[in-house]
Amino acid sequence: MSDTQTDPDKSAKSPERDVRRDSNPRRELVREQLMEIAARMFDQNGFDRVSMAMIAREVGLGRSAIYHYFASKDDILASLVESEALAPVGRIQQLAREEGKSATERLSAVVYDGVVRRLSFGSRFVRLARLEAQIPEHLRQDYDRSRRAIYDEHLRVIEEGIASGEFRPVDAHIAAFGIIGMANWTTRWYRAEGRLSAQEVAEAITDLALNSVRVPETRDDRMAQLRARLGSVIGDLGAISDAMAPPPSTDP
Repeated sequence: MSDTQTDPDKSAKSPERDVRRDSNPRRELVREQLMEIAARMFDQNGFDRVSMAMIAREVGLGRSAIYHYFASKDDILASLVESEALAPVGRIQQLAREEGKSATERLSAVVYDGVVRRLSFGSRFVRLARLEAQIPEHLRQDYDRSRRAIYDEHLRVIEEGIASGEFRPVDAHIAAFGIIGMANWTTRWYRAEGRLSAQEVAEAITDLALNSVRVPETRDDRMAQLRARLGSVIGDLGAISDAMAPPPSTDP
């Protein structure tokens, strides 16, 4: 029996939908470990050449025990697509459409959050990207739609920034592809044991992304910022001086 097909007996006991709903912390931890190992094996050996028995053996589970966590290797791949491609879309849409925020603030949030997420599960993200050609058609459609949705959100924010005058009149399509590519590429070279944390890398990439589209500051803009900062400093000094002043004398 192919591993892409669920055993009828196992299906009756634990169909895919029930497997996903019946969760607890330990189950989720084992599922995450299985997804991590399966992603590596799919990447190294090819999706078609990996069986559920091979995955179970690699993680130290019995052949039947693995079916308590996933109904098939298609189910594992579907979970990888969901976690690495589908789940981030909702988060990106929330950040990209947040009311009361400027285009600069929204693009900054989208880029920063995306880089931190990629670097948290970088190996799975890269391996799934390399598996694109092997993703079955019924999963490939969801995968492609998620990638398009992420691109559309970047494009929308950039176009809104251009319209508001925050961003230069660049080619918004090229800018969106460039910013997404810059964020994606961090997973290729980032090392958790390196000199920068994921958050520090995200800050640097966000700064580069914004500077690639933002209208350059003029001398007048910089002078206005300096005056505002100077005014704030003078106000702080005045408050400190008042706090340090001796209390008024009460002697007659």
